[in-house]
Amino acid sequence: MSQRDFYAVLGVQASATADEIKRVYRKLAKQFHPDTNPGDAKAAERFKEISEAYNTLGDAEKRREYDEMRRLGAFGGYPGGGYPGGGARRGGRGPTGGPRMEEFDISGIGGFGDLFGSMFGGAGPRRPAGPEKGQSVETTLQIPFRTAVLGGKVPLDFTLDGVSKSVRITVPQGSEPGSRIKLSGQGGPGARGGPAGDLYITFEVAPDPVFTREGRDLVVQLPLNIVQATLGTKLSVRTIDEKTLTLTVPKGTASGKRLRVRGQGVTQGGKTGDLLVEVRIVAPEALTEAQEEQLIAFAEAAGLER
Repeated sequence: MSQRDFYAVLGVQASATADEIKRVYRKLAKQFHPDTNPGDAKAAERFKEISEAYNTLGDAEKRREYDEMRRLGAFGGYPGGGYPGGGARRGGRGPTGGPRMEEFDISGIGGFGDLFGSMFGGAGPRRPAGPEKGQSVETTLQIPFRTAVLGGKVPLDFTLDGVSKSVRITVPQGSEPGSRIKLSGQGGPGARGGPAGDLYITFEVAPDPVFTREGRDLVVQLPLNIVQATLGTKLSVRTIDEKTLTLTVPKGTASGKRLRVRGQGVTQGGKTGDLLVEVRIVAPEALTEAQEEQLIAFAEAAGLER
């Protein structure tokens, strides 16, 4: 296999950032993918070149080794003219009289470590020419609040190398915003028969119209009128898993007070939090004249300020 300059294959500068390389690769992969160009042998070959280039430049460690080889002239002429270690070379004479290498034939040479060994008489690290695992892929997924608390299965649609994929993933019970899971074998394709890479999914959690979360505790608002708060009452409260519980509100409960229902929060790490029912006293928006007079009389009798 003749090893071309991978930067030239992708059409980027050697100083390109990892994000720039990924962006260009995705664009080219989509353009030349066999599914987009059925029966086009040239497009298929171009797609193969692009994938091979990104398999190296998209991996930080492989790119570092590749850049070192490139600096030493492995893909465009050795700086000192000539090639220690007897590496195969083609292309006439270099500017100093030594042979110029337009392409370096690495047939039968196992990986970058072996290429270094070839160039420097076996001094470099050697790596066997075996299967290589594919690139890992990162993505984010917004999940419903209740699914994050209770766990469940949700669909995930994503695009990899220009190909649309769809999988169903299991959301662990008690998942928090920013938590991350791995799907093995759902990333980029492997090289030389190697396994596919992995897919890493970071969760974003959508807000819920009823519940909020504080660690393992859930918080829900409970509106009360002034009579219920003053005299006390019993009310029904629904939990996150749709159970209905009867809650006793003590006499004289102030607005903002939290009533705790144990064991009805988030289960995480083998522990379950509580449901915090936060009281909000709601005043009537309008009173009749008679009702206002009765309220004034009550305030005066109770010594309440107006």
